[in-house]
Amino acid sequence: MVDDDKRAAILARRQRGESIRTIAAGVKVSVGIIHKTLAEAGEAQRDQ
Repeated sequence: MVDDDKRAAILARRQRGESIRTIAAGVKVSVGIIHKTLAEAGEAQRDQ
């Protein structure tokens, strides 16, 4: 689970088109957490 600040950062970075791996490294969480957060937010999960 991520806190609200990390969740907002993940969603904003994905909106800008960053890859899941890049977001994970930047926010310092696993790729799996990124996938889960995006799925919960209803975002597309394609990795670039």
